[in-house]
Amino acid sequence: MRREILYNSIKRIIYDIDECGILEFFSLLMGEYRNGSSKGSETSFPIPLILFQKYMLATQSYNEDYIKIMQILDISELLKAQYWEGITTSKSLKELHQMMQSVNFTLTQLPKIMDLAKQDHISDIKEQSSDLPEDLKGKSLLTVLIVEDEGQYSSPLRLTSALEAITNLYSVVALIEKESENDLIVLACDSGSDKSFDFLGIPKIMEEVKEIIIAIWDRRVFHRQRHVSESLALISESLPILERIAQLQDSGSIGREEAELLKRKTITGATQFIEAGATIPELEAVSNHDPKQLMKPEPKLLVSPWSEPNNVNDKDDSKTENEIFEKATPESQSLSVEESEMLKLLLKKSKENKKIKIKSKGPIKNKKRHKSGKD
Repeated sequence: MRREILYNSIKRIIYDIDECGILEFFSLLMGEYRNGSSKGSETSFPIPLILFQKYMLATQSYNEDYIKIMQILDISELLKAQYWEGITTSKSLKELHQMMQSVNFTLTQLPKIMDLAKQDHISDIKEQSSDLPEDLKGKSLLTVLIVEDEGQYSSPLRLTSALEAITNLYSVVALIEKESENDLIVLACDSGSDKSFDFLGIPKIMEEVKEIIIAIWDRRVFHRQRHVSESLALISESLPILERIAQLQDSGSIGREEAELLKRKTITGATQFIEAGATIPELEAVSNHDPKQLMKPEPKLLVSPWSEPNNVNDKDDSKTENEIFEKATPESQSLSVEESEMLKLLLKKSKENKKIKIKSKGPIKNKKRHKSGKD
């Protein structure tokens, strides 16, 4: 789970509990139980129906991330209607006290811990806070996600491809808009189930870069029946930004060489973005299709877990030798028949020396004797 998802999920959980008055309800309930116990009578405290309905409505959209967090906080029972049905007739003060303590910790202590793990400036930029440093004010964020399935690992090439893709697209738009292309910075990065990079740049340029990515996504959805590698050219060479570059060239705003450079950089950036299997959060809002499924990275940019090498025995040596002999034919290596036979002889001799070295007690001495033919 990425830090941003964790932070936003906890923030929502805290808000819903506080807004619905869950802690106040448990305080009243505990008071009723204590009063009932001191009088020696059973306690039955009705749940305010409006509180129950309000909390159930507030939490009905919780996904697995919310549930996992609430389980860790020991408050996941609050999401079950059965818990609320039995809570007012329960005779266990201990259970009620534990829940009230967990809710109290969530509301009072957890926010302090989350502030320590909060990413610098990210929320302030989104809220355009006045506390931002001067060089970060008036800038806009672009979050790029690198999706990784379970057991899937990204190579460094995949990450650099995604970073270079945004750099290239930002550079193209900046040059068209006559703005500096050196203002783009990577403000933050995060990882969890996925990896993310938060770019900061000039708002107008960032919006246009987002539009290019959305255009890439629209074309990927249209060509979704094709494999990513098959649709690369179709997508990258049909983007609206290329038409705009052509129009600027026709009007004389830019020269032919500059236009060609911008076109190539655009196609390169779009291709890198698609091959890296990168996405942005905005894609989920503009389509019913799942970006994580359609924007799959090229296999060459993924790395399998390392495995221990197998021991090599004589049988494997023989197989390897035969494969080398097959590749050492004149047709495959452009060697003459004499050269091919010499290569086979040298490989065979190298194998024999290897066996002698393994079996001998004095490998260096025996190796010399073998070469001199005094065995």
